[in-house]
Order: sequence, then structure tokens, then C-alpha cells
Amino acid sequence: MAGVVLFLLSGVFTNTIAQKMNASAEITGIVSSSDATPFWIVANRYGRYASSGSQIGARFQAHSSRELANFSRSDLVLDIGADIIARPGDQSTVTFNQGYVKVSGLGLELSAGRFHNTSPVHDPILGMGSLGVSGNATPVPQIRLGLTNWTDVPLTRGFAEVRAHLAHGWLEKDRFTESPFYQEKVGHIRFGGDLPVNLYGGLAHYSMWGGKNNPVFGDLPANFSDFWRVFIGIGGDERAPDVEEDYLLGDHLGAWDFGMMVDKGAVSFTLYRQMPLETKDNLKLKSLQDALNGISLRFDESLDIPLRGITYEFMYTKWQDGPRVENILDDGTRCFDFPERCRDLFQGNENYYNHHIYRVGWATQGRTIGNPLFRINDSPISQTVWGIDNNRIVAHHLGAEFVTKSTRWRLKITASRNYGTRNDPFETPAEQLSAGLQSETRVHFMGHPVVLIADIAWDNGDLFGTQFGALAGFRISR
Repeated sequence: MAGVVLFLLSGVFTNTIAQKMNASAEITGIVSSSDATPFWIVANRYGRYASSGSQIGARFQAHSSRELANFSRSDLVLDIGADIIARPGDQSTVTFNQGYVKVSGLGLELSAGRFHNTSPVHDPILGMGSLGVSGNATPVPQIRLGLTNWTDVPLTRGFAEVRAHLAHGWLEKDRFTESPFYQEKVGHIRFGGDLPVNLYGGLAHYSMWGGKNNPVFGDLPANFSDFWRVFIGIGGDERAPDVEEDYLLGDHLGAWDFGMMVDKGAVSFTLYRQMPLETKDNLKLKSLQDALNGISLRFDESLDIPLRGITYEFMYTKWQDGPRVENILDDGTRCFDFPERCRDLFQGNENYYNHHIYRVGWATQGRTIGNPLFRINDSPISQTVWGIDNNRIVAHHLGAEFVTKSTRWRLKITASRNYGTRNDPFETPAEQLSAGLQSETRVHFMGHPVVLIADIAWDNGDLFGTQFGALAGFRISR
């Protein structure tokens, strides 16, 4: 069956684009010692696997690229791809995990559909997951325009470079507030050019806005003027709920992002620090304690050593604007006296990834869009139940990648202490240890390249439970 689907997909793409096409079919099975899938089998895999324990699944991919035109400075290239997931069981689905069209040239790229992407700067392969957009959830369908890579700032002779994109997307209907829009804009500037050390900084800004059938507010403002208000981060007009009219239209979050990139040829590394944004006050760097910090080292294969990469990350998100005390604005206004001027009567109530109108939180299709340690609530979402029930976290994470002969290994170990949320703290901190070892081995079967896939993972703790599991499968390519 897999071979038939692979043949059909490759035929369609070959006839459509007829250049630089690749296709693959993958079959996997997962067994678990409990009714939950181990964390490092399911996390950061773009929602491909179910969280409900033992399962089987199939994946069919076809991606192709075609040069449309050739300019003196750049080629105009069309990319098209499809990534179909078929998964029976408790969380059964047949869906496009990816389905996209991209046109790139002259340093710009216009993309439409579902496609894999993460932001801001972090290690998407070995890290625990970005505070912004990680690889944990099924990609949000969107239209995106941005620079394809770091681009020289005029008159700096390449010493300063920028990278940025803007996206408009659509979240699913089955939410507390149905079918909200999604907006993503990310921009960075980097200094150093050809020097071995580059410094960078930037801002990632995400928002959910609009939507229908909210139990309290009904249909929310969703025209072009509202898009602009969300884009520049201001309140709504008289059609918006009171708090959004006075403060910000929609649910806004993101991260300040700073770091250093060092390239010494055979060895390179990146230092990064993401500081979460949840309110305008966070733009003033008032919660410096909260951050995802990482160091990621990469080793070129020319070194002839098995170790290809190692990443360490430390995440702390307990501060959330400090102790819960009376909120007083910069001009001395007491919010208890003038509540209409304030988003909240208290400081220390950032409540990362949660919002009182978009109560599912920073999540889609049952998965957290950002860091997967921010756990989704199992209880039905209501006016009193938040979508994310754990956002005050202290975590250490180690990731490593090795290559031995024809096998690539990836090891991930995460230890965390979890405190729930400020409004609904856990009675005692939830300790969690999760480890996973992933492997891919390239072999040939009847003259065709085949990749054998084998993972093992183990959880122990109170946040995601205690279980042991394994994944096994194969992927054939054409």
C-alpha cells in the first residue's frame, strides 16, 4: 500500500513540476507501557503522533522544486510539497501535516499553506522547544512573506544583516473562541559579517485575534482595520470587548531574542536567550529572570568524530512579572482607582500562553505551539478553566547527536520542576524526568534506499506520568 501511494504521489508531482522531486513513504508503530505516549516520542514532531499510547501510523511525502526564471542576482524558484499523515486509533486522523506552495527569488519568499517552521532563533533539532513557535504542533495554515536568509543592510558592506517575516494564518474552528486568526511577525538584526563572531538581537511577536461564537462576547472584530490594530499592538474600537478596547486587541505574546553566533569552520556554536512577552510591560524587559537560555555546538563531519552536535538549555518562567501585588502604572495611577486604564489590577499575573478570551491558549490541534513543557489542560475549557495548566517551570535539557557508520542517533534528556499557574498552582511542585533516544539507519533493500527508524523513550514524574515506550518503522524513498 505504501509503495502504491508513493508511486501515485511521485507521479503527480513529476507531471506538475518535473524537476528536483523527492518522495517517501513511512510506516511506524508505537508501543507504550501506559495509555500515554512518552514525551520524547510525541513532543516536537509537528503533531505527527498521538498522545494516547500505543498506535500505528503512516506518512507519505512528496516535495519538488522548479526553477521558473533566472536573473542576474537570483533564480525564481517554485517549491511545492505535501505531507500526509494517516493515523488510526483514539486520536485518528488523515490530514495534511504539510501542504504548501512557495515562490522565492531576489532574497524574498512568499509561502502559502501548512509548512514546517520554528522561531525565533534556537536549536530546533536538539533543543527542548522555542518559547515562540516550536515544532510541537501541527503547522498553522498561513500566508507568509519574508526574507529567505540573512540579508545585507545597505551601506554596511555586509557587516549588518537582517532577517524578517510576516504571516497571517487561520486556527481551527473547534476552540473556545472559534476560528480565530493567527498573526506572526519576527525580525532580527545581526552584526559581524565575515568575522567569526556575530551578535544578533530581535523580536518575535505572535497574536490570536478575531474569531466567532465566544460564549461571552460573540463574534469578535475581524476586518482589515482590526488586522492593522493587531499588527501595531493597540486597542480595538467600540466593537471590541472593553478590556481589548482599552488595552490590546487580541491575544499577544512573543519573545525578545538575543544571542551570539561563532563560526570557526569545523566547529560552530550559538548562544541564545529568549525572554517571553505576554504584555506591553514585558517590552520594557521587566521580567528578565524568565527566559529560555541555550548553547548549541555543531561539529563538522571533516573532524571525523561521531559527535555532530550538543545542546544545553535552561528554562525559567516562574517570575511572570513578580509577586502578585497591586498594579500601579508608570504615571502613578492606582489600577484599583481607575480599572478602565489597566489590563489587570495586579502585577505578577502574566499567565504565559493563556488568555481570558482565547482560552485554549497558545495551542492548536491539541498541542502547544510553543515549548511542550507548557502542558495543555485535560479538563474542558470554560470561563473558569485555562487551556494551559502549567506555565511556571524550571527545566534543564540536554540534547546530543551522533553518527556511527550508517546510523544517526539523537539523545534528549529533560528534567523539570513544574508549579502550575499563578492562579491555579500545583499543591506541590511536579517533578518530571523524560529521556529519549532516536535512531535512523540507512540500508538498501532490493536496490532501493530504506531508512530504519527506532526510538526508545522513558518518562518518570508527576507532570506527564511514568511510562516506557518504543517506536519502530521504516521509510522508503523514490
